[in-house]
Amino acid sequence: MSARGACSIDLRITLMLNATRFLVVVTPILLAARSCALSAAEARSAVAGGVPVVEVLASVTGTVSVAGNQQRLTPLPVFKNRSLCGAQVPNETLLVGRHGGLRNAVLMFHPLDRKAVAQPMKLVLDNKQCAFAPHVQVATVGSDLLLKNSDPILHTVHARLGKETLFNVGLPTWRQVTKRLDRVGLIRIDCDVLHTWMSAVIMVTRTAYFAVSDEHGKFIVDQLPAGPYQVEIWHEKLGMKSMKMTVERDKFLSLDVVYAPQGKF
Repeated sequence: MSARGACSIDLRITLMLNATRFLVVVTPILLAARSCALSAAEARSAVAGGVPVVEVLASVTGTVSVAGNQQRLTPLPVFKNRSLCGAQVPNETLLVGRHGGLRNAVLMFHPLDRKAVAQPMKLVLDNKQCAFAPHVQVATVGSDLLLKNSDPILHTVHARLGKETLFNVGLPTWRQVTKRLDRVGLIRIDCDVLHTWMSAVIMVTRTAYFAVSDEHGKFIVDQLPAGPYQVEIWHEKLGMKSMKMTVERDKFLSLDVVYAPQGKF
């Protein structure tokens, strides 16, 4: 087994739940931390297209998962435009795979030894088959968000930061609107034309180092400069937790996050 496959940093996050609120208490338990790396010499011996790689920045890979056997959330009922949307749609607020992998968890690495600098991005939020797509996104502050509608019915995009409305845009099929995301924080999005089941979230951050876990709970954050980081792990149902982590140059680290809820979803 390679050094990379043998080592990991595990962060177990325990959540206590009750029937009325998903997140009641969050207690972090740092289980183990071990260096997991290729040596600098090994990293620099890599060849890309016949040209030796001069420098390899650090990469962090891993999995976000939920312990135990979890019941799937029931689908959301549809009250309007059923001929297009159907009688119900999947609930995307908590997606756990067959092997426990958690989809749509956000991981952000905030540098502690320097000011975070990130270039603005261009993102798209579409309305497809009576759902916002994608359901979860991360944007750097100052990014432009293109709002569009691929459905043959009217939708709206009502974006809130906390209780404050940032914008509320009506989107017939032919209309596209771009909005600047110039404030850091969690933006929650709904559709106000009685499409009560529709929701999306966009995490706006100052750091350029982030990832969203895929359908297997896997993620990768690459091109990380060496140094100390505050790592934040967030999920819309399971909440936010953070830890500190030091990244060394030319190393490949593994970070596994396990949510262990007491009770059922």
